[in-house]
Amino acid sequence: MTVEDANDPELGQAIRTMRQVQGLTLVQLAERAGLSNPFLSQVERSKAQPSMQSLQRIATALGTTIALLTASAQSSRSDSLVSIVRADDPLVSTHEMGYTRPLVRGARSLNPLEFHVTSDRYEDRYWRHAVAEFIHILSGSLVVDLADEGTHVLKTGDSLYVPEQLDHRWRIPGRWPARALVVQAGPHDDADLEARADHDREDAPR
Repeated sequence: MTVEDANDPELGQAIRTMRQVQGLTLVQLAERAGLSNPFLSQVERSKAQPSMQSLQRIATALGTTIALLTASAQSSRSDSLVSIVRADDPLVSTHEMGYTRPLVRGARSLNPLEFHVTSDRYEDRYWRHAVAEFIHILSGSLVVDLADEGTHVLKTGDSLYVPEQLDHRWRIPGRWPARALVVQAGPHDDADLEARADHDREDAPR
């Protein structure tokens, strides 16, 4: 990894894509990385170049490495109408629920993701998207909490359509991991993904 790699104009898009894959806002990622929100916004829009130290902070906050961020940036340069992601391509990001792998490269009209869920505890927040989301269970089982729409257990082969603006979160029901294919319309703007803490729901007027 060199200083020239940190100046790659595609790097900002790679950071933005990986952030959105994890459902993180700019503010949340900036806090995790110990950077200012305006600076991170400029990095994502290729208006500012991060130092190697800042880039390391961003990669760590995303649960990945500088090398993988760079590889993702390089792969997004293709002008091809098609996108191929191989099974052994190491473009993944880790998080508290497991890890996520983007299934397309670059900014596309669909945003398919492969989620490997390993946690049997819900996150302390619900996710809400401005676009609809389709979930198909590839293996294992997921308990999906749709807030006011109830809780549902999905098993291998089951599918779920989640409309836009509906709060949701998930966990595995036991010790065995689950794999899910999630498809959203994309690419997203920052306002497209919103996380709400449980206490925000509880404090909201009834």
